[in-house]
Amino acid sequence: MNEKWNKLIEGFEENGYTPEEVQRIIMYYEMTKDIDEKLKKLYEEDKNERSN
Repeated sequence: MNEKWNKLIEGFEENGYTPEEVQRIIMYYEMTKDIDEKLKKLYEEDKNERSN
């Protein structure tokens, strides 16, 4: 895990989040990141189809 993730996790824990809550937050972020990437790809493909 890189240094930025370590700092983020430490910040959550300093604010009273449990390790399980931190894990859920990270999992939620990863899921939404994947969904966002798929949506961007769909919009780009749609835009390209309209251009042709």
